[in-house]
Amino acid sequence: MKWTRRQVMGAVSVALTLWLAFGLADVRAESRKLSAADVAKVRAVSEAYAAAWLRNDPEAVLKLFSDDAVLIPQGRRPVEGIEAIKNFWWPAGGPRTTIKSFNVTTDEVGGAGDVAFVRGSYQFSFSYEDKGQTIELTNTGNYMMIMRRQPDGSWRISHRMWGDLPRK
Repeated sequence: MKWTRRQVMGAVSVALTLWLAFGLADVRAESRKLSAADVAKVRAVSEAYAAAWLRNDPEAVLKLFSDDAVLIPQGRRPVEGIEAIKNFWWPAGGPRTTIKSFNVTTDEVGGAGDVAFVRGSYQFSFSYEDKGQTIELTNTGNYMMIMRRQPDGSWRISHRMWGDLPRK
């Protein structure tokens, strides 16, 4: 197939437009990458999350989330909003759960601008009472958190999802 001059110029124009659009987008994204200070703040929120669970402190856990946060639990529908999250993890009249250990490994931190993510794995053990009997379990799995920068410069969790690995 032989191209006309008009087709060649059109193809060059489209290619140049795409190159500029994606090239400039890459430059803009590069300039908005998280700073080392922001990465440290995001990691600190992730560590505070595990520490609050280990202290069995619901208020400290919830304080790390934005008011419009969303949980995406494995095998369940999303839980939207801080009040729904509170009721999901600490239902009124539900069994008292005690976290015994909580180990988090952070495999990746990234983001740009006012959005960050943390990806990693976890292992925690907990106990609860059921009909007068103490049940102890350990969960291991993977997680992903998305955080948003708040107007005061702090970071809060806006989305959290996890998946437990099969028990051995």
